[in-house]
Amino acid sequence: MRQVIPGWALLACGALLASCGSNPASTSGTTSTADPLYFTTTSLPVGYLAETYTAPVTVAGGAGPYSLRVTSGTLPPGLTLRNMQVVGTPSKTGSYTFTVEVSDVNLSSKAQQYTLNVSELPPLALKPQLPAAEIRGATRIPLNITAPRTVRAARVVWELPEGVAVTRVQAGDAGGVLFWKQAGQTLTLDLGFKTVPRTGARVALVTVKPQKVVRLDTNRFAFRALDGDGKTLAEVKLPGTPTSTTTPASSTPASTPSIPTPPSTDPSPDAPESTPPSPTIPAPGGGS
Repeated sequence: MRQVIPGWALLACGALLASCGSNPASTSGTTSTADPLYFTTTSLPVGYLAETYTAPVTVAGGAGPYSLRVTSGTLPPGLTLRNMQVVGTPSKTGSYTFTVEVSDVNLSSKAQQYTLNVSELPPLALKPQLPAAEIRGATRIPLNITAPRTVRAARVVWELPEGVAVTRVQAGDAGGVLFWKQAGQTLTLDLGFKTVPRTGARVALVTVKPQKVVRLDTNRFAFRALDGDGKTLAEVKLPGTPTSTTTPASSTPASTPSIPTPPSTDPSPDAPESTPPSPTIPAPGGGS
């Protein structure tokens, strides 16, 4: 027997099919949306008086391109917000608080407060980065520079413990090793810089090899750093070295030393270190 479907059932089924097809997006999960606008840079590094400063201010989310502006407070004198960066040369020390607002193409906005401290530049320093423990075999010791100012050359004198031999010295990040020698336990190292190194840069890598287990120290470590005109920028003398009464460390020496010219190319890390004639840089402590 042929079954007849009531009309009301046909109407109900049609309505159900219509409702199922009215929202096709529901079959493919939730609709994606852009992330909210936010700052990924939440703090700024310290700046130093009269030193070039660059710090990015980065954001994410929203829809680029972005635009930034300072809405309250003041940046340190000498600094400005430009091209998503705080740039310039600080001209006054202090602590400066300001608010930066970012906007995107959808006119969404977000604000972030920053505090930027400007300090006096710390003293120029050359210092080996020593291992925390005793050494038993060949060990590479980085020589780092801090607050280099306008340094272009330096001489380092390091009296090593008995039985420690220097086997190699390699160039660092900002120039070439011009000359090094070891006489007894004293290492003398002359450096020249193609450009002024950044603060914290490794300027040389000294490989030492002890005859027995030993702990390295800087009790007998000295350096003298010069600018391009041969003026002494900083000097640390070996303990017990008499202080000159005629030439202060911060003044131009009576006989201006010649600044060595770094080699045109850095030596290959695997090539043997050459020892060209020693440049004329006064030794720390007034010696020549």
